[in-house]
Amino acid sequence: MGGSRTEVLLLLLTGIVLLLMVAILGLFLRMNQLQREVLAALEPLRPAQQPAGLSPGTPAPDFTLPDLSGRSVSLEALAGRRVLLAFASPRCPACREMYPHLRAFAEAHPEVAVVMISLGTGEENRAVAEEYGLAFPVLEGSGEVLASYRVPGTPYFYVIGEDGVILNAGFASTQEQLEALVVGGE
Repeated sequence: MGGSRTEVLLLLLTGIVLLLMVAILGLFLRMNQLQREVLAALEPLRPAQQPAGLSPGTPAPDFTLPDLSGRSVSLEALAGRRVLLAFASPRCPACREMYPHLRAFAEAHPEVAVVMISLGTGEENRAVAEEYGLAFPVLEGSGEVLASYRVPGTPYFYVIGEDGVILNAGFASTQEQLEALVVGGE
């Protein structure tokens, strides 16, 4: 008799567990439905997204920023040269992979002025420049410059023509992508 009582209790317990699982599944499905309804209701209230980056043909905004030794570097001072302007961050994993390729690009193309605006602290930027052997100017980034260039993320690049007009822009991580970005801007 004790065995049948145990079986009844196990069946009862199994039934309760199954009912709880069905209830949880029902709640999950209802929450997903409510989430879709709320997102659909909020969609008209979302601000219009600005396109990422500045378009080719746009004059490049001028800037003056300090390099690692504290000297001011401006875009205006590079007028008459093609510029590859890189936006990067020492804390960005894709940037850390890109640094050696950017160094190789700069070494292979001395006719292009490579300038990197880095979003790190002075100490972080100096460590990156030393670790990766960056011989081109590494400038301390500012929120104002990032906003004026509408930088969507890092590593992001602008190719600026001799006349100060943006020729091309985009993300790049390899030397081949950098080459395509610069050649595509010709």
